Amino acid sequence: MIVMLAGLLMVGVWAWGEDEPLPKGAIGAVKLDVLYELAFSPAGDLLGVATHGGVVLYSVPELEEVGTFSLPGSAYSVAFSPDGRYLAAGTYPAVVVWDYRTGEEVARKEGDFGIVYALAFTPNGERLLFGAGDGTVALWDFLGDQVLWSGTHSGAVRGVAVSPDGTMCASGSMTQGILWDISGETLFTFPGKAWNVAFSPDNYFLAIGSGKVVILWDTAVGLQYRYMWEHTGCVWWVEFSSNGKWLASASLDHTVKIWDWEAGHSLVTLEAHQDSVECVRFSSDSRLLASGSGDGQLYLW
Repeated sequence: MIVMLAGLLMVGVWAWGEDEPLPKGAIGAVKLDVLYELAFSPAGDLLGVATHGGVVLYSVPELEEVGTFSLPGSAYSVAFSPDGRYLAAGTYPAVVVWDYRTGEEVARKEGDFGIVYALAFTPNGERLLFGAGDGTVALWDFLGDQVLWSGTHSGAVRGVAVSPDGTMCASGSMTQGILWDISGETLFTFPGKAWNVAFSPDNYFLAIGSGKVVILWDTAVGLQYRYMWEHTGCVWWVEFSSNGKWLASASLDHTVKIWDWEAGHSLVTLEAHQDSVECVRFSSDSRLLASGSGDGQLYLW
């Protein structure tokens, strides 16, 4: 099913079997004015899109618009809590959290940190890690409205992640990646561009999109584990599948690659986008993939 809306941005989703890593074909698409980021709900029945005016929710796999969480400006980042209760959006200059079943705003954090480009909930769904344009990275207890700790990068923080076991978190900017203990202690610093960061499901590895490559770092010792270079443009986004089999990367070269990250090579290259692919997300069951590009195109495959 294909849904076309007025605008420039399209999102796509790929679907394949549990034991078959190759996409079978596009199952849906949406065209918006602009798309900054995507997130699947934990149940996989909704896709949140950060765009002008807030977050738009689409049903999966139908891609029918089912709701909107409005903001006075744009939403630049979006995340669902793992327990499925909360939806968060990063805007300028604030983070907003709603109960996404009722639509009620439950928390808001405003500051002088600029655009909030990146969000990640802790596994218990009670805290939110965010990264912002002034280099701030902070862990916020949004239910108690308390910033537990904050750190800084020398440039805008474009990616954050919390480890699946909740003991670590990571942040990335155009100058470096940082691995933190969840208490805010710096564990390791990774030199070079870190446009986005993602933890493997077993917590052992951190993937970083750095220039045209995907680098895997060992989180226990802070050493490089693998270096994967097949993209011809900057890697803007990296994401592990929850089953641990695959790693997806989105690039300036208009493609999405699905990697056998343990072997160090790509399995398939998805080439439907006509512009830089800004974001790619696996559904929680690893059977769907959504991607969004800078020209407003969203695909569901």
